[in-house]
Amino acid sequence: MRLGYSWLVLGLLLLLQQDLTQAANILGIFPYRHISPYLVMQPLVRTLAKRGHNVTLITPEGMPNDIEGVRHIRVNKLNRRIREMIETEQVLDFMINKWTETTLTAKVFFNASHDILTDPGVQRMLHDENERFDLIMMEPANLDALYGLVEYYNATLMGLSSVRTNWNTEELAGNPAPSIYEPISPIGYSLDSSLLSRIRNWIHITEEKLVDQLIIRPAQLRIFQQFFGYSAQKLQELRARFSVILINNHYSFGKVRANVPNIIEVAGLHLSEPREPCDKELQKFMDEAEHGVIYFSMGVDILVKFLPLEVQQPLLKSFSKLKQRVVWKSELINMPNKSENVYIIDKAPQRSILSHPNLKLFITNGGLLSVMEAVHSGVPMLGLPMFFDQFGNLRWGELAGMAEVLDINFLNEDTLTTTIQKIIENPKYAQRAQEMSQLFKDRPMSPLDTAVWWTEYALRNRNASRIRLNVEEIPLIQYYRLDSILIPSVRFGLVALSVLFLLYSLFLKNRVGHR
Repeated sequence: MRLGYSWLVLGLLLLLQQDLTQAANILGIFPYRHISPYLVMQPLVRTLAKRGHNVTLITPEGMPNDIEGVRHIRVNKLNRRIREMIETEQVLDFMINKWTETTLTAKVFFNASHDILTDPGVQRMLHDENERFDLIMMEPANLDALYGLVEYYNATLMGLSSVRTNWNTEELAGNPAPSIYEPISPIGYSLDSSLLSRIRNWIHITEEKLVDQLIIRPAQLRIFQQFFGYSAQKLQELRARFSVILINNHYSFGKVRANVPNIIEVAGLHLSEPREPCDKELQKFMDEAEHGVIYFSMGVDILVKFLPLEVQQPLLKSFSKLKQRVVWKSELINMPNKSENVYIIDKAPQRSILSHPNLKLFITNGGLLSVMEAVHSGVPMLGLPMFFDQFGNLRWGELAGMAEVLDINFLNEDTLTTTIQKIIENPKYAQRAQEMSQLFKDRPMSPLDTAVWWTEYALRNRNASRIRLNVEEIPLIQYYRLDSILIPSVRFGLVALSVLFLLYSLFLKNRVGHR
């Protein structure tokens, strides 16, 4: 008995020692002044800290909120840059055309990398000889200069993308895809699959790649060399050092992709956070909705007061005609001309609203996380996209049969009312939404468990070459198997030329004979 007890104690001590030795130092870099990346990142970081890992985050001042057990390095310059852009109205240039957008984007990336590496807190970290990092986690965007930290600390590089896959992420993952698939900018991109659209998209994405090569990457290289002194060749090597890349995507969201093993889909990661409950007044308003509830929200970034009157008026008039009750997320609590069936709320507990049994429809601008929440709850959507990835997110919902999409620039009362009634009264939309919800939820592991497992896999296995395709090692002709068709094509060409030459010779001979 004593022997058995001793072995049990020894086993527990060994397990405890094993857990302690597995604790790693992790550096996360998330510089954006936008809530979505942090909603995706927070559950993973919080769980890693609870599992004993030492996590340090480099983020803007005030975003996200402090996470227990995590060291935060706040970069105040990142906040200042955004304020400067808003004050000078540069953000208005963002969606004029792809070239002005690209120029501004390159400037944003350059400033973000420079502001992080010049920040006093980051500089103290770099000059502290006791600092060690085993893994660096960051958005696989265009912050190439920050890859110098990977070489500086001899760390593993891991990606955590808050958006769906695009060609840049594919390139960093070593997973080349056809160049008509998923651009970064939606400007000029066609959503249909006709031959003309494919050609147009190929041109569009090729332009993006040229801008990356000629404008964005050279600017990042200057910062990379200024702060780390490494060569351009080293930067190229570091771009191929991404091991695991966690993607906020799921195959049920449209296009199925042929991913290499290091691209891990974790869509719904933010859904592991507890839902914010509805207050008593809102709960009663929805519970007593005899004909159901419609929820309308344009996300956290679009204020209703900035919507043109030609958009606000059709919404107000249409909602007044409906027998359903409407929960409208708006900062205008005392909205004029509001009908009795409309409930205005400034900060809406969106996930609780979407999961309410009386909810019939979600009217949304189509932000990726909002679309995921609608799919998770099995709620049909009416899309009013305005910019960025919203068009593609809602186009997918439309193709999946759980959404309709209207052009907000040509919104009118009759079309809006008719479309709302069509979605609510036709059971196929609700049925399809429930089917998509089941597909989205049916996984061997939760998104959070998947993300944690693969993060610790990256820590255990530093050699990423086994799970990524290093395109540099495979010639383009060999990768696309062009060599297998080259010889038959040459043979066929020679035979065809010979036949044409023979026919031409016979034609000339026959012509001379007739003379």
